[in-house]
Amino acid sequence: MPDSIDSIMLETPFGPITISSDKSAVKSIRLGNYGEHGNSRLLKAAKRELEEYFDGKRKAFTVPVKTEGTRYQRKVWSATLKIPYGETRTYGWIAEIAGGSARSAGNALGANPIPIIIPCHRIIRADGEIGGYGGGLEIKRFLLEHEKKNKEFGHDKVRGMEL
Repeated sequence: MPDSIDSIMLETPFGPITISSDKSAVKSIRLGNYGEHGNSRLLKAAKRELEEYFDGKRKAFTVPVKTEGTRYQRKVWSATLKIPYGETRTYGWIAEIAGGSARSAGNALGANPIPIIIPCHRIIRADGEIGGYGGGLEIKRFLLEHEKKNKEFGHDKVRGMEL
């Protein structure tokens, strides 16, 4: 029997997001308020870490995450986790690590179920243009500017990621 999924809402500078998890890991972050069901320690920790991120006090996440996707998607998401806070890489960089094309890397990033924690917003085009983002370009610009502005604080280790 599959684990039940709980969710909690967080108000962000660009509107509400819904964080969902099972008993062991964060499974998704979606734009919008999809309601709250459950109130586990894991969800509270994820919400707290995201609040700290938006307050400019957190540079990396420690809550466990678990993604579902193809092997290639998981390779792309895993590579994305290695991009330091406040820095960017290109779609081609991700593609080289994951073994695909820039377009296939972009498609995998577009399927990222846990944006912000898996920082797909840090991927830009080779020409320096911002590229796409599932949540919209305004949100991607906000996240990139937010990290640039708060970069002077240290970069915490990332742990608890199961991709």
